[in-house]
Amino acid sequence: MNPYNTTSSVIFCIFNRPETTQRVFNEIAKAKPPALYVVADAARPQVQGEAELCQECRAIAEQVDWPCEVTLDYAEDNMGCKQRIYSGISNAFKQFEFAIILEDDCLPSSDFFRFVDTMLERYQDDQQVMQIAGTAFIRPQQPKEAYYRSAYPLIWGWATWRRAWEGFDLSMQAWPELKQKLELQVYAKTKLHDRFIRYMEKAFQGKINTWDYPFVVHVLSKQGHCISPLYNLISNIGFGARATHTTSASNAHANLPFDILPRTIAPIQSTIIDTAKSGAQLNNGLFRKNFLQKRIYKLSKLLNFTYRPTPNQPKH
Repeated sequence: MNPYNTTSSVIFCIFNRPETTQRVFNEIAKAKPPALYVVADAARPQVQGEAELCQECRAIAEQVDWPCEVTLDYAEDNMGCKQRIYSGISNAFKQFEFAIILEDDCLPSSDFFRFVDTMLERYQDDQQVMQIAGTAFIRPQQPKEAYYRSAYPLIWGWATWRRAWEGFDLSMQAWPELKQKLELQVYAKTKLHDRFIRYMEKAFQGKINTWDYPFVVHVLSKQGHCISPLYNLISNIGFGARATHTTSASNAHANLPFDILPRTIAPIQSTIIDTAKSGAQLNNGLFRKNFLQKRIYKLSKLLNFTYRPTPNQPKH
């Protein structure tokens, strides 16, 4: 089967990991997007050898050999993950109405691009829909189900509109009021709700230097809907010591395998958030405590057997 060629523009966020950057770029190249917007941070002066790694990553992202409008948004000084990705995406949306966002550790399958293009066509006029995700933390109960409307955005390979990004407040000023409202939201009443709240609170207080928690708050404060697949279309290949946040290589979500998306992606009829699946997504996501999974994973490596935790199924 020939690789799927996307009609969507791609924003590619890179930094200092040539190995993962090359792998992700190779998949972007197969999809041949009509436009590529490269967002790159600069090296930290105190980190020896990082300037060379950053330059190598930039060279990889410039290997475009298909008809494509390329924009290079390179920082001259290190801005950090939070400011660089936020500013880069904001700059890109001055140019694009809609775009796919891939970081240098989010490896997309060919089906990911097909899924995004299909959902774009299906929901571009639905103002409630603020995001299209590519990662699946839950799996379908019925073969005809391919996706659902979630309350929570997932940012390992995703896409959004300029209209949804507008008004995104990195300082999270909406959080104090939202925090009170979330206590009353059915989809937030999961076993990991308190843990989720604590992470958002840390981000609000500046204790976590990242852009994605503020984006979660942005979507929740707007009561936005996120189209989330029930087939995994993104594999995070960046877990490990060189990662900024996902530093545990034994994490249950590291290197998730791809699923095969059905040839026909049946539309869902519901226009409301699926609270059961949203809750299951949160419970299976990065906010869960996975000490047991880490221990089993390490044991599996030692004894040379494959271990992959099975995501919980949402209850009807």
